[in-house]
Amino acid sequence: MTGTFAAPRISEFMAANVSRLADEDGDFPDWIEVHNPDNVAVPLAGYHLTDDAVNLDKWTFPVVNLNPGATLVVFASGKNRTDPAARLHTNFRLSADGEYLALVAPDGVTVVSAFAPSYPAQFQNASFGLDPLADDLVWSFFSIPTPGKPNKGGTHAGPIISVVEKNPTQPEVGPLTVSVVVRSTNEPVATVKLYYRKMFGRDTMLPMNGDGIEGDAVASDGVWTAVIPGKALAPGEMTRWRFVATDRAGTETKEPAYRARLDSHQYFGTVARDSGIRSSLPVLHWFTKNVSAAGSSGGSRGAVYYNGEFYDNVFFRRHGQSSAGFPKKSYNIDFNRTQRFSWNENAPRVADIDLLTNWADKSKVRHVLAYEVMRESGVAAHFAHTVRVQHNGGFFSTADLVEDADETYLERAGLNTDGALYKVYANSLNKDSGNNATTGVEKKTRRFENNTDLQSLINGLDLRGQALLNYLYDNIDIPRCVNLLAANSVIRNIDMHRKNWYIYRDTGQSGEWAILPWDLDLSHGRTWNTQNTYFDNRLYTKGFVVSGTRIRLVSHMFANPSIRAMIMRCIRTLTDRFLQPLPTPGTPETELYYERRLNEQSQLIDPPAIVPSDARLDFKKWGSWLQRGAIVRDTNTNSDVETMAEAIERWKTEYLPARRKYIYNTQIVGKGGEIPLPQTGGGPTTSYFPLVANRATSKVLVPTNGELGATWTGSPSFEPFDTTGWLSGPTGVGYDRATTYDSLIGVDVARQMRSNTSVYIRIDFDVSDPALVDLLELRIKYDDGFVAFLNGEKLVSANSPTSPGWNSSARMAHAANPRSYIKFDVSDKKGNLRTGRNVLAIQGLNDTLKSSDMLIVPELYAGKVSVPTTLEPRINFGAIEANPASGNQDEEFIQLINPNSIAVDISNWRLTGGIEHVFAAGTVLAPNAALYVSPNVAAFRARTSTPKGGEGLFVQGGYRGHLSNLGEMLAILDATGATNNTTTTSGQASDAQRSLVVSELMYHPSGDNLAEYIELLNISSSDTLNLEEVRFTQGVEFNFTGSAIVSLAPGERVLIARDLAAFETAYGVNHPVAGVFANGTALSNGGERLKLEDANNGTILEFAYDDQPPWPVAADQSGYSLVLIAPHTHPDQALSENWRASLQSGGSPGGADGALFPADPLGDANGNGEPDLVDYALGNDLGLSPIFPGFRWNRDVPAGEDALLLTVPISLAAEGVEIELHFSTNLIEWQAGTSHLELVSTEALGDGRAMRSWRIKPPLRDQPHLYMRLRVLGR
Repeated sequence: MTGTFAAPRISEFMAANVSRLADEDGDFPDWIEVHNPDNVAVPLAGYHLTDDAVNLDKWTFPVVNLNPGATLVVFASGKNRTDPAARLHTNFRLSADGEYLALVAPDGVTVVSAFAPSYPAQFQNASFGLDPLADDLVWSFFSIPTPGKPNKGGTHAGPIISVVEKNPTQPEVGPLTVSVVVRSTNEPVATVKLYYRKMFGRDTMLPMNGDGIEGDAVASDGVWTAVIPGKALAPGEMTRWRFVATDRAGTETKEPAYRARLDSHQYFGTVARDSGIRSSLPVLHWFTKNVSAAGSSGGSRGAVYYNGEFYDNVFFRRHGQSSAGFPKKSYNIDFNRTQRFSWNENAPRVADIDLLTNWADKSKVRHVLAYEVMRESGVAAHFAHTVRVQHNGGFFSTADLVEDADETYLERAGLNTDGALYKVYANSLNKDSGNNATTGVEKKTRRFENNTDLQSLINGLDLRGQALLNYLYDNIDIPRCVNLLAANSVIRNIDMHRKNWYIYRDTGQSGEWAILPWDLDLSHGRTWNTQNTYFDNRLYTKGFVVSGTRIRLVSHMFANPSIRAMIMRCIRTLTDRFLQPLPTPGTPETELYYERRLNEQSQLIDPPAIVPSDARLDFKKWGSWLQRGAIVRDTNTNSDVETMAEAIERWKTEYLPARRKYIYNTQIVGKGGEIPLPQTGGGPTTSYFPLVANRATSKVLVPTNGELGATWTGSPSFEPFDTTGWLSGPTGVGYDRATTYDSLIGVDVARQMRSNTSVYIRIDFDVSDPALVDLLELRIKYDDGFVAFLNGEKLVSANSPTSPGWNSSARMAHAANPRSYIKFDVSDKKGNLRTGRNVLAIQGLNDTLKSSDMLIVPELYAGKVSVPTTLEPRINFGAIEANPASGNQDEEFIQLINPNSIAVDISNWRLTGGIEHVFAAGTVLAPNAALYVSPNVAAFRARTSTPKGGEGLFVQGGYRGHLSNLGEMLAILDATGATNNTTTTSGQASDAQRSLVVSELMYHPSGDNLAEYIELLNISSSDTLNLEEVRFTQGVEFNFTGSAIVSLAPGERVLIARDLAAFETAYGVNHPVAGVFANGTALSNGGERLKLEDANNGTILEFAYDDQPPWPVAADQSGYSLVLIAPHTHPDQALSENWRASLQSGGSPGGADGALFPADPLGDANGNGEPDLVDYALGNDLGLSPIFPGFRWNRDVPAGEDALLLTVPISLAAEGVEIELHFSTNLIEWQAGTSHLELVSTEALGDGRAMRSWRIKPPLRDQPHLYMRLRVLGR
């Protein structure tokens, strides 16, 4: 560990604070102690703390002094608090695994105290810091931390071990090379040893070499290497290893540190590839000595290998109550704090998972599909999918891998992680039945507090009449509960009663309660009764349109006519989407949701191409059951014994037709039921069309080095891309030394892939109008893995490393099914489509160089959702309040009214205009009812005047932005994007709201950051603005009352600065500075929200800037400011496109930054032969070398043709001008160029200009003569 440790310096920190030092919120974040060892005070203002060596000014100290010998504790919490009168919090957290940490001088460059490249791995509730008794810098661990006090009683730190690759690519059987980086902390490194063990055998020690021999590549580079012999690896079995490094003083470091015997991993490990495993399912390798102990309440420990990651010392125990008696059991798997489980690279890691039996479900898919329908409906339901389980190297089972409930689940599901979550196993929220908040429930989150909140819910549900109704609307998340109950009806879940659900409260935000699902296996026709328990082979199709009414909350919702109407309308919506009406004969199963998903699940679990399939292996190992529960072998000939294929067929031929008949023939309004008729003339339908079809022309390269980086992936910044030397041909791409894939391969790369396991593939395609694409689906056959990109942005990946390089391998073997594609819904990436030419780029990954085959066959399909045959019912705007009397803009609201005699489902509709809101799934307006939409439901309900809480009002919150006092148009858009209704609000703006704008922001100046400023401009041509009581209340703090400037004449500007001395040093005196930011506040270098209010507490402006694209990045410590474009038009300051970087470094505080509009637009002041108006628009009046528009030819990627590009410079500072482009083939007839051009790029030149490049489309591109003229329109 190297670094500088001057004064002031980091003297102690804690990166694994579990329960030692609490902050003012009661949380236990990490912390950093800064010490001044000198005899003079140190002003810390402008100093920085960072955990990123390339972002040295990540967090900045406010104005605070550190006296001689004093210490200051800063919480590394990510909360970013800089009030010098309160506890300080950085905008980052620390990693217990070790990372860079530094204290940086105000210049943002000089590191005065650092741990580089990283500090060592940390222990829970132990700190790390300087030994106070040592003459030199000696670093120690402290079991008793001393934040704010002198360090004492430490244990000297040993060498720092950095594992080069904690999870190597799944190896073949044979020698395994393992390397680590070892660095000294206090004394030089003496020895490094590796201990390995095969399965549950004894440890074997190997000395590691750092001298360039016996597997070590380079001597004395800090990398130590050992080769685990091939005999330690066997197919499908685990091999584990650990490291011990010792310094010359005899101090040891172990890695893994194995800090806590019951909550940390002792080994790293892997599982050797087993070619005998043939499966289309993800494979979970489970290792434990005693499977029967794991199936008990006492549990046992072992290891897991999944998705290329190895987890050691995990805990297995039996899961479930009724299923505990099954021969194939369910298990709960608890992972250590040091190795949380990863579902995939896009999901947060979790503390535990459930491996649930599907033994009682002969189709093996009910649980997974039930959760899927819930999630697709918008319910915050768990992840769940089927896996193949290997135990100690042999087949064990197929099982459902299901997410458990904790804060990570809340985060992944888009819920408030501070919310209270209770699992219910014997409680119906019924006070009359003796239920209370402490029995029959398990609190899963917020365990530091009691269950008073749940008791308040139970008490509230005991109310009667209007008091009960008011309570429901003020305390229940109506849409979330409506949606859950409707999805429950679709899947016919019979098992939500006194148990098998969660109750969740959005604590600290809306405060609303909602029911969340759990345990959905008794769905889709299955039942439980006292006679047969789980073991009833009949399929039940009637009833359970209304379910869950034993829960008092559900009973109250169904008992209220308005809420019941909401639920029934939502049932109709979801039933039409998933169950679907009885299909006409001959309807393809691909058009029926359930049939399609049953077929797809069958292809995963029971594919005919794999014999024996996973389903067949599971059937053979665990057998089956007869009516009433007799356990029998798979060979039993009783008709109750069913294979998976037979059970799936019964879904299709017995359950689905009968359930559809029951719902649509007996439960619809007019047919004896109360499920309403469709609210439109027909539901939307989806049709798919190919963007990239099979056998599409592709360009293919097996890279030999990494020099291309990501330039080949289709990013517009690097297009058109030169593919000279690439292979060309139709997809698929790959090779097969047998014959399985021969018919699929259009570009054979067998020879090229002898030296690399990666191949680059580019496929060009055209899109006429991306707005016509509603859905996007990648269909692919792959062996063994891939990473796909669309126009340079990652689309999706499978079986790939987290950060693949040019020569990366797949994480494990994966065989493609030659007859079917795997489909990935990538509709969330459809925004990456461009008008005109697009690029689908794929990095194909083989698992090893020795592999006998490899394949990538992609198709990209666009989906179009057709508009219903009639319009959605009209929803009206009601009362709108943009300027609450309290001055709290969060109390504003928009009332929507359903004037129809039917309930109207507006799930996923949008409210747009001055604000943006997407209505939550389950949002239904009852007949002739109203909905109030507000930015904050808690603030709305706390209003002191009607409408407010306690009045039985349906309220939904969370819209972005606030209503403008200037007046604006609002629109309701239905789920198809069609406009349902509009309104225009009348303006009631104050003078300041009409005419005061932030015209310039210097949020990250070069140097010590102290020369920050905000410039405001009066855009009025006639009104002088009174600035008394105008104040910034968010981001920075400042009140113009009593300042140096309290009025602003038309066209005048006023400045407020962070530090007046620093500002005048940078810009001189005689600027219109009103004062400095109050209370040590400063502009955030990383972007933040600013809010300016007037004397009546009205919002003048509120917007958030950012330091990341699309915001101008030149304003991020490059010396440039953010300048508002065309401020006199009062543009929306929340939109990045309305801002640019200043023309000159340092900005233009107090003055206009734009170029002056030419006095004589048609003159030629610089004598270059062009009118001054053209020079102004193109930026040729900025005193720079002129740049003129022109054509240039580039290689076009699709078929080796030449692409004609038109490049035009533009001035970023030109205001009041518009550039038009016209084309002619004969200099006589001219046509507008808009329809013939595809914008390729806009590249800022750093001098106030940008270069725009357009691709000229065929057929205009192919004309023998082509002329362009440019026309500039001025104000």
